[in-house]
Parts: sequence; structure tokens; C-alpha cells
Amino acid sequence: MGKQVRNILAILVILIPFYLLSIWQKVFGTVDFSLKSVFIIYPLFSVVGILAMLLLNRYFLRKNIKVFAGEGSYLLDVAFAFLLLIIFYFVFSIQEISYGRWLPFERQNDEMMALFQVMLSNPVYTIILLGPFIWITESFAAFSRAFLLDNLWDFSNSKWWSWTSIVFIALICALVRIDNGPATVISWFLVFLATNYLFFRYRRVLPLILAGILYQTISLGTYWYYNFFVAG
Repeated sequence: MGKQVRNILAILVILIPFYLLSIWQKVFGTVDFSLKSVFIIYPLFSVVGILAMLLLNRYFLRKNIKVFAGEGSYLLDVAFAFLLLIIFYFVFSIQEISYGRWLPFERQNDEMMALFQVMLSNPVYTIILLGPFIWITESFAAFSRAFLLDNLWDFSNSKWWSWTSIVFIALICALVRIDNGPATVISWFLVFLATNYLFFRYRRVLPLILAGILYQTISLGTYWYYNFFVAG
């Protein structure tokens, strides 16, 4: 089996079940918001996805794990993570004052908000949500983007193809948020452009993981504090 065929198969193994089916479900189906989905199904799928990518990378693609951990330092990883975090908040701030108002979207998320109220009112659920749940799901999200990009870049070293891959993966990952409206999709597309470009230049996945964990932890932590200590 040729190298490019292996790359294509590896991409499809991750892209179809974890991204394309998710987009299809959110566009044409319903999303299950329940304690079981949050605490069991999503983390389990994320762990399975990470293990699948590690096994594919090692035994099917015959690559070293260093393709996701190039030359660098942990100090630089943390610095880049905070840089990405600043970009995240900048993009979403722009959304709030501009295209978020121009592209109104009526969110049908009563079920999700009710579930968050239940989870964040329980100390044990809150710890799990702000801890293991975010760590596992964000690790998968960042690692899967790096995995898909690395395999796409194997097809060509040209700058045109590199940027095409960066934009394509950013778009696919942003569309997973399509149930949150067009403005949110645009914001995540811009965010993923930044993370994909950083991985292209730096070739270390850890900053992407750290930035995602920091952003989600701060966002949910702020929501929890405001609703249960300030507004509550």
C-alpha cells in the first residue's frame, strides 16, 4: 500500500466519524444533551480517537510521535498557548461588537443550558466538567487537528497546499459548531486558522492543547462563578 493511500485512509478514519458525522448530526439531526453524553460518551469518544491516532501514526503510517512534538521547549509551549488564548478572546470580542450582531441567530439551547445548571450546581459534576472532561476533549480536538494537518501536508510541500490544508481543516472544525450559529462558526474558523498556522510553523501540538484547555476552563469557570455566586 502506497504512502499517500495510507495518508488518505488515516485522514478518513478520523475525519468521517469525529467530524463529518458530527456536522451531519447537528445540521439534520438532534444533539443529545444529557449527563451520560457529557460524562461518558464524549470523553470515551475522545479517548478512543486519541488512541486511534496514536496507533495509526505508529503502526499504520510508521511515523514517530515527534511529528507532533518538534524542536522547542515547554516554556515556549506555554508562551504560545497564552498567545493563542489572547487571539481567542480577541476574535470573540470582535464577534460580540460586529458580525455577531449582523448575523443574528436564535439559539435553541434551553436543554443544554438546563443541563449546565444541573452540572454546575453539583460540586462533583463541576470538578469533573472543569477538570477531566475539558482536559480529555480539548486534547482530542487539538491532537486531531494536528493529525489531519500532518497527513495532508505529506501530499505536498508547496506553500499553496500547506495553506489549503490549514484553511480546509479550520473550516471543517469550525462547522462542528454550526449549531451555535454562523457568527460562532466564523469566530472558530479564525481561531483554528491561528492554531493551524502555529502548528505549521512550530510543529508542536502542546500549545494547541493548553490553549484550548485554558479557554474552556476560563469560560466555563466564569459562567459558573457568575451564575451561582453573582447572579444567583
